[in-house]
Amino acid sequence: MLVASAYVMCVYVYAKTTLKRRVSALATAIAIAPSIVAYLALALGDVSYGFVDGHYYNYGGAVRISYLVGFTYIFISLLRVLVLRARIPKEDALSIIAGLIIWAILALFQFVVRDIQVSSMAMTLMSLILFISLENPREYYERSLEGVRNRDAFHMVLAEKMGQKKTFFIISVIFTGKTAVMTSSDRNELAMQQIQLGKLAESYIGSSAYLFNWNTLSFIVDSPQKAEAFMTLVNGMKDGGKNYRQTFCILEVPKYVKTLDESVAALTYVSGEYIYTQSTPNLVIDDAVIDKMNYRNTIEDVVRQAVKDKAFDVYYQPILCVADGSFSSAEALVRLKRKDNESYISPEDFIPVAEKCGLIQEIDDLVFEKVCSFIARENLSSYGVRMVEVNLSGNEAVDENTHLRLTSKMEKYHIPPKFINFEITETSYISNDEAFKENVNRLQERGSSFSMDDFGSGYSNLLEILKMDYALVKLDKEFVWNCLDKEKPENMRMLDYTIGFLRDFGLHILAEGIETLDQAKILIEKKVEYLQGFYYSRPVPEADYIEFLKSQKGLFSKE
Repeated sequence: MLVASAYVMCVYVYAKTTLKRRVSALATAIAIAPSIVAYLALALGDVSYGFVDGHYYNYGGAVRISYLVGFTYIFISLLRVLVLRARIPKEDALSIIAGLIIWAILALFQFVVRDIQVSSMAMTLMSLILFISLENPREYYERSLEGVRNRDAFHMVLAEKMGQKKTFFIISVIFTGKTAVMTSSDRNELAMQQIQLGKLAESYIGSSAYLFNWNTLSFIVDSPQKAEAFMTLVNGMKDGGKNYRQTFCILEVPKYVKTLDESVAALTYVSGEYIYTQSTPNLVIDDAVIDKMNYRNTIEDVVRQAVKDKAFDVYYQPILCVADGSFSSAEALVRLKRKDNESYISPEDFIPVAEKCGLIQEIDDLVFEKVCSFIARENLSSYGVRMVEVNLSGNEAVDENTHLRLTSKMEKYHIPPKFINFEITETSYISNDEAFKENVNRLQERGSSFSMDDFGSGYSNLLEILKMDYALVKLDKEFVWNCLDKEKPENMRMLDYTIGFLRDFGLHILAEGIETLDQAKILIEKKVEYLQGFYYSRPVPEADYIEFLKSQKGLFSKE
């Protein structure tokens, strides 16, 4: 019994620690050889029996050989776990090591004290440790989702499929919210949708459902026919409830990913970031998506290093004041250059990554420090500049200590608060109105003003204007271009309505994206007070901005 159990344990440990996660026939044959020797010795060798105090026991050369084989299996298993423990979760390794040590101690005791039977207890204890700590089926199910397995179970099955070196498909259904904030009823609705989908997959394509991410159910199938059939089923279902839409996603393995880590990374990227840039109901994770993921990861590395080195640059784009034709304000814009060449990474690429990594607040602080230092060092007011606009991300806007940090930096460089206008950017939706209002009120009390950035796109809307005390609204360049599209003259009515509403509400208006003289003239005729765009100047470094200020040319500088 000891030999058989120790052999099974040895094979189990090999299966847990091998990269292939699959025990080959050759490995099984090699492992079973000592067992055969032990059983031959028991069948043909010297085995004697004794009786002491009512207990039977055995002894002899064949028995010693059997114990030696059992100890060898236990020792090899223990040694393999210790050497290759990095290949399995830490908790699993500790459980196996503890069980093997206890088993070895009890087996040694049994070998010395033959008449007290503890070997059966040792094997039973080892089995309980494995079941409770590692192989308990309940541990692989989501407690709140009936019939849905968890991410650990998905990793285990995926690793096994990877080891088979055959083509298979990971299909996922990703739920994306239609609202920014999930309520309790929303979460319950999502759970019901996921449970229903899991049951359908089990009955329709014979695949278990795995909760890969809070918004993602994943399934593993062997044939493209099953994947296509399930896609048809999902697309034919009613959308994911009133607050969710469902996106069907498929990844072919190993065509597009070769390893377990690559598969998990691709699914994590798609379900956590990429999905929010897509509107299609069906998505294929192919080389193009993998390339985007790799590019995104390189950006994250650059961003992290730039935060560490404080290596962000600040450019300034002049803003024209229509009333007097002067460039009395400018917008400060963050720029990030790669170290290995002269190319810049677009803010549209690195800002979302910084937000996802929790680095956006540090970037905001670095940029504001540079802006305050520049204003003080160059004495911008001497050039007629009365205000610099600084972007404030949604994450920064709802931090309770933001007004203290910003105020301390203005005081450090002796910058009058009225010299700073904070633009609220919408790359991160503001979900904590109370903290936001507190920051706005505290900074406004000191003299700073606020503007809504990118009005006409994203989350910027009329309701947000009514909720907050903005001094200025910036019309998004895409909105401006669409309204001024000569092929769609009817769009001009939307521009007239928007400008009229904002003016009636007492707000100042700035139009972004001015690239031609005709655009500038139309907007001036419609009483837009501030203009910003490439027609006047691209964003430029500090030195070039100073040179621009020295040679201001006014309203129609290129006539």
